[in-house]
Amino acid sequence: MPPRTTAAAATAWAPPARWWLFAALPALAVAAVQAAWPWPFVSDDAFVSLRYAERLLHGHGLTWTDGERVEGYSNLAWVLASAALGALGLDLVAAARLLGAACTAGALLLLARAQRPHDARTACLAALAPLLVATSQPVLAWTLGGLEGPMLLLWLAWGFGALGRAPDLAAAGPRALLGPGVPFALACWTRPDSPLWVAGIALGLGLAARGGGFGLALRRAAAFAALPAAAVLLQLACRLAYYGDTVPNTAHVKAEFDPGHGGAGVDYVLGAWTALPGLAWPALGGGLVLLAARRTRLLGAVLLVPLALWAAYLMAIGGDHFPGRRLLHGALAPLGLLAAAGLRAVAGTAWSRTLLAVLLGGGAALWGALVARSDAQSHELRAEVWEWRGKAVGEALATAFADARPLLAVDAAGAVPFYSRLPALDLLGLCDRTIATTPYRDWLHQVKARGDVPLPPGHLRGNGAYAMARAPDLMLFGPPPGLPVPVFVSALEFEDDPRFLDGYRCVHFAAGTAPIPPGSDRVEAIVAPLWVHVRGRFGPVAAPDRIEIPALWFGSLRYPGPLLRRRLPPPPDDPAAAAIADGLRTVGAWHAARAATVVPQASGGVELELHQGGAAFAWPVPRGTWRLATVPAAAGVQVRVAGEAPAAGGLVTFDRDQEVPLELTVAPGTPRPARLQGVVLQRAGP
Repeated sequence: MPPRTTAAAATAWAPPARWWLFAALPALAVAAVQAAWPWPFVSDDAFVSLRYAERLLHGHGLTWTDGERVEGYSNLAWVLASAALGALGLDLVAAARLLGAACTAGALLLLARAQRPHDARTACLAALAPLLVATSQPVLAWTLGGLEGPMLLLWLAWGFGALGRAPDLAAAGPRALLGPGVPFALACWTRPDSPLWVAGIALGLGLAARGGGFGLALRRAAAFAALPAAAVLLQLACRLAYYGDTVPNTAHVKAEFDPGHGGAGVDYVLGAWTALPGLAWPALGGGLVLLAARRTRLLGAVLLVPLALWAAYLMAIGGDHFPGRRLLHGALAPLGLLAAAGLRAVAGTAWSRTLLAVLLGGGAALWGALVARSDAQSHELRAEVWEWRGKAVGEALATAFADARPLLAVDAAGAVPFYSRLPALDLLGLCDRTIATTPYRDWLHQVKARGDVPLPPGHLRGNGAYAMARAPDLMLFGPPPGLPVPVFVSALEFEDDPRFLDGYRCVHFAAGTAPIPPGSDRVEAIVAPLWVHVRGRFGPVAAPDRIEIPALWFGSLRYPGPLLRRRLPPPPDDPAAAAIADGLRTVGAWHAARAATVVPQASGGVELELHQGGAAFAWPVPRGTWRLATVPAAAGVQVRVAGEAPAAGGLVTFDRDQEVPLELTVAPGTPRPARLQGVVLQRAGP
């Protein structure tokens, strides 16, 4: 065979753009259709990253809240790119969606280019790798989901594609391997676990070069890893200087290397195989084809070794609690290239066999697309709309409390803090170093041994005593709009803390109505069970001659005592079980009745809407004669001592200092709801 001309070699290395653009078109169309299917899903964790981006744009640095700097994100490049789009005037949620779409599209184009199409036949074959990737579940779920997966896919498609396009990877010297390290360096700034991909490729390169001696193998691996290693070291230096830590704070929370995770991790990897059949099976065939031939064995090692290392990592950490196989985003590029190699082997150089390969690849893509849409995790993700309830709650909190700047404690650190823009405390610890580094509680092992309570990874840190010491003004438990009972570790520890039992009351905070999901015809009235600190900035204000009680306290719930018992309740025959059952019924009845709701005012602050009579609140009152009045005075609404008839002129005399059960009543026939701002007790005599 005559040697290739220089022009032919150049075409193999840099194929004409028209052919790889043509090859990517089917994948781009399919990805657009697939990504639109779970609309309007955006992960709550995406709003954590966007809060960092927003605060950066407003001059607060890469911080999640005021005070201690904590790296509560694990996607630096994504945060910075989102902020850059925000600086251009884009809404940050729209910016994250646009960024995800652009990265997915770029990855599909790069995968098509990696096949080096140069005519119609090779373009048909080059279309298969991006098409198989486009029909996968992670692309369906996460292209518009707001997190960094699409960006990681872009870098790995670039990097693996560059390695696959090299004219002779086996003969490439160390200097030639520096360039392909660039996208992997960017990947290391996108996810902190990306060095595993670098390590896998370096190991594959080294193993394939072992025939040239250990020195050559080491130089090839080191050359490829040089730029990614420099990127990691640079970020480490910046992290130490800015955050005072060696790893992202999320690593403290999520690095749960528990031997008991092995089973869950194996299930995750096996479940991923069944969820991506249109990609996984052709990739398996392609891997066998590459390993079988001496001239392609190096490429096979470069693709298969990092995939094996990544699968081992997923098994070690127990997989991921997010639906849609989020952590498989990085694996899509090498899987797609493996699948393409297998289909190219089927195609050979004849059009008839090429058509057979295209039919096989198209059938696999259709299979993958159907499975992606029918998978239970995809439907779970499509039904997840609580983040948009969080948006409504966050905006209502901003309306009511923006000027007061209270400290808001939350379990879900995404949408509510992002839209409220209030100082916040993350009770799960992603954005709080003290909680993130608190050792796991011993009682969690007992819960795990029972096996009947879900323990999702990343949700097991907590420190109730520390959170209570921070004395947050407002607290929301569970996913928005919230729950009137504790959910996760920090809040479960509140049940035994007098500072919570005596110091907080739960109110029904009306966040207004909103279409859920956005754009739908289904409008929800969103009411959040909001815990408020009684002696915080919204508590009653007492002076010797005057006591002012904001109306929000009337009808509030005082937690009746330990109920969930850290999810280890006593046996049914234990006397405490009856008290717990009574307490849960009390909480449930209060939550269902909604006799009074707290409504934010457009000008700031809140009012109380009384839907039923008898909204009570107890507060210490010194002895003497006091005049009771509502603010503003409202026809048909009275304040009185609970259980007693209204006093003439609103005067009440107490012969000793005592906690007085005050009650708001609404006369029959008074239009509902009655609205109040507060109650005032004015001393009228000794």
